[in-house]
Amino acid sequence: MTKYKEQLRPTLKKLPVPELHETLATLNEWICPLVTVEELAAFQEQAKAFSLFEGEGLQTSLVDYMEQTTGSWLAPLWEKSYLESRGPLQSKSNFALMINEEYYEKIASKEARAAQLIYQMTKLYLSLADETYPIEYTKKNQHVDMSFYLNFFKSCRIPGTKQDSFYRGEIQKAGNYIMIFLNGVYFRLNVTDESGGIYPLNQLYENLNYIHSLNSVPKQGEALISYMTGTEREHSNLIYKGLKKEKLNRQNLQQLEDALFILSFSSGKDALKEERITEVLLNTNHQFLSKTTQAVITQNGHIGFNMEHTAIDGVPTLNLLTQLFEPFHDVPIKTTTKCSADLIQKLEWTLTSQMIDSLEEARDFVEQENSSYIIKHQVVSAIGKERMKQAQVSPDAFFHIALALAQQKVFGKLRSVYEPVAMRMYYEGRTESARSISQEKKSFAEAFYNKSEPKSQEALVVLFTNAAQAHSKRIAQCQSGKGVERHLFGLQKMIQSSEEKTPLFTAEALKILGDDFISTTGIPYDILESFSFGPTNKSGFGLYYGILDEEVILTLSAKKVNENTAERMLAAIETALMELTELLAI
Repeated sequence: MTKYKEQLRPTLKKLPVPELHETLATLNEWICPLVTVEELAAFQEQAKAFSLFEGEGLQTSLVDYMEQTTGSWLAPLWEKSYLESRGPLQSKSNFALMINEEYYEKIASKEARAAQLIYQMTKLYLSLADETYPIEYTKKNQHVDMSFYLNFFKSCRIPGTKQDSFYRGEIQKAGNYIMIFLNGVYFRLNVTDESGGIYPLNQLYENLNYIHSLNSVPKQGEALISYMTGTEREHSNLIYKGLKKEKLNRQNLQQLEDALFILSFSSGKDALKEERITEVLLNTNHQFLSKTTQAVITQNGHIGFNMEHTAIDGVPTLNLLTQLFEPFHDVPIKTTTKCSADLIQKLEWTLTSQMIDSLEEARDFVEQENSSYIIKHQVVSAIGKERMKQAQVSPDAFFHIALALAQQKVFGKLRSVYEPVAMRMYYEGRTESARSISQEKKSFAEAFYNKSEPKSQEALVVLFTNAAQAHSKRIAQCQSGKGVERHLFGLQKMIQSSEEKTPLFTAEALKILGDDFISTTGIPYDILESFSFGPTNKSGFGLYYGILDEEVILTLSAKKVNENTAERMLAAIETALMELTELLAI
């Protein structure tokens, strides 16, 4: 990846380590609107002690670590944090998305859509492999990081004891293949020939028709293998090791890991947008969830993706998928020169009764876990980016102020909101966290709903403007490399012994700040019908908001026990957006 790593490196900044005193001062500001006076005072004492004692040593260690790295000091630590997580991937870390049907509705059949997807994905991989994929720039014509792009292909998260590992196969043009998962059966489908050329689109179409014509039925236990990827990671590791004891299974698992990606055909409910995104995020019976890129064709031909988050992030994902779907067109019917059977291999497995029992146990856990979540989808068509801009503030700030109003209306108070900030202007940049709730937002939300002491419209507009400016300032602070959460994360990783006691990191105020009551992501791409991920907080929500030119797309996930509250939150967000338009006369 010379072009996307070595050549880009001199054009990109290296992620700095913020000054310790700046981070502690900023933390005090971020925590203030979320805690009591007593909790804030206790934190301030702990922060003061930390800066005088342990803090300086940890800061020195982190700066030394940063200077020794050729890339980002954060990237390897952040990847490791994903690999150390032990929960089910589909509800704890993966994210899923559905593609807007406008991008492929002219292609009639599921097989034709799948063939086009396979062809374009393979073409994208080859363009990265031979370095013809275009360099990306910001709107201001600045370079952005692309060092993680090949992580989308031939990669897999491998379960392990206490920590997983991330695997990526060798970059090569010849002899590439994908895996097709249909009715519980895995098929290897070759996509590039011995010279590295892509098999023609019509050949792939014929291959898929051939696979469907086989009407293959899985042998006992084979349809359960996918559940290995959706159970808790320690259990997944036990099953994975058990499978690898048999040579045939070992070869199959290696083939799955080395496949460019997996494409599956699902038969679950998909009539509604909520059903489609739920199917792709949570239905494990047709997905190998530890594969970085898992494409899904639903029962009625809708296209979605389930992405394993360890080595990739949302913005590069959507950039790649936009490149993928722009050239979609119908499949020409031509005579093929290669027999479909020659390009396809059905995977056979060796499963003992004990292994089948373990897989059934995994299935029972996964189905119970997945059924404990709900996903709600809503489109607010009365407002979008263009209307928000009339308020002379950033659309992102506008939305997060509305979100604060919604929280205030539903719960009567504000709790911590997580907002990721893309850091691709830095080499090997991942994300930073900008906690959305500020004192300015709190003041505005409380004043807006204060009926006993109502403020004038002019006074409310001033409070709104202050809140918007504070939001944008916080985002800019993160983008300048002075975000506080990843800095704290790095300082914690510098602690050499688990026996060392550092009171600051267990402070009650920090727990409240890191509560993730609402975990958000806002990636505004026209290509998206919906986007979702599980709530980080069991009592909270996972919220996707896509601010498009003329509408806002919302997808909210929650535990099923919180379904009514989730519906109230969605309604409150829409109401708040419209109340802001009235307040600001836009």
